[in-house]
Amino acid sequence: MSDQSRHLPARPSLRYLKIEAKRRLSAGEFATLHEAQLAIAREHGLPSWTALKERIEAENPESHALTQVRWVMSRFAAAGTPGWTPPDEEELRRHFDDRYLSLVPPDWVTGLFSTVAERLREGLADVQAEPLYLRARVADLRIEAATEAQPPHRLSSLRMYPAREVDADIPTAPG
Repeated sequence: MSDQSRHLPARPSLRYLKIEAKRRLSAGEFATLHEAQLAIAREHGLPSWTALKERIEAENPESHALTQVRWVMSRFAAAGTPGWTPPDEEELRRHFDDRYLSLVPPDWVTGLFSTVAERLREGLADVQAEPLYLRARVADLRIEAATEAQPPHRLSSLRMYPAREVDADIPTAPG
């Protein structure tokens, strides 16, 4: 176990720290995942993995945009499979603001996301999330989303376009 103290980065990633714990476990540095997580927490000056998670969550405010994009992904990932039913207009209005749906009618929204359903089954990567804005990648698509400033924080903008190679150097953040 390391006695060195490390500082958390400005935007710490719990996902990255989980991967680090698993890597150190598989490297034989620790006998159990719990021991690896505890060591990482203590290296960052915290008494437990739970305390480390709470600290990271406190430093990374909830992203309404991330929440809404996750809904889109989970709702449309099964599009085209037997038994899947598309959301009706009322359900879409709970997640997209009126202005968005006036520009992109509900049947177009359903058609658009249904065409990329297979890609939506992959997890988000390269996530940069702020409370009202999200930039991420899923499969070979770049996603940019923004939400209303006031509750219920529906999507006011959602763009998907092919990811470029230059996007590869975007740092990974909590997802």
